[in-house]
Amino acid sequence: MKNFLCQFGIAGDPSYNKPYNGKAHLLEDDPNWLPEGPTHRKNELGVKRFGKGYMAYAGSGQNSRSNQFIVALADHERLGGGSPWEVPWGEVVGKESFDTLDKIYTGYGEKGPSQPRLSKEGSSEGVAKDFPKLDYVLGCDVIDSR
Repeated sequence: MKNFLCQFGIAGDPSYNKPYNGKAHLLEDDPNWLPEGPTHRKNELGVKRFGKGYMAYAGSGQNSRSNQFIVALADHERLGGGSPWEVPWGEVVGKESFDTLDKIYTGYGEKGPSQPRLSKEGSSEGVAKDFPKLDYVLGCDVIDSR
């Protein structure tokens, strides 16, 4: 969604999604290491708590995380750490990475392919035909695991 976030992580090969199907296979929340509540949405310098490029698991409630993630396409006060399933665990680094974030197609908004369809079909020809501007993550590198 433009100036908000991008959700990603459903594998292009549907067999990789199977371990995350069903409530019994969801991941538990991480401990929240950020202070919660409205007074902690910005720091003393006005920096919002979930900055552009921050990444977290996508979730819809307690212990609802799976193989999907969110990355902030702009700075946000309310996301990231306000809920245990949105605790930031990483961020993109470097100008090239931020340039890539700015190029993510957001025109589909909430009318993109449904999660059930992506889980079932992956990156099928049908998905590609119906959503020709859909972006794909082809890989990533861990720079520092500390």
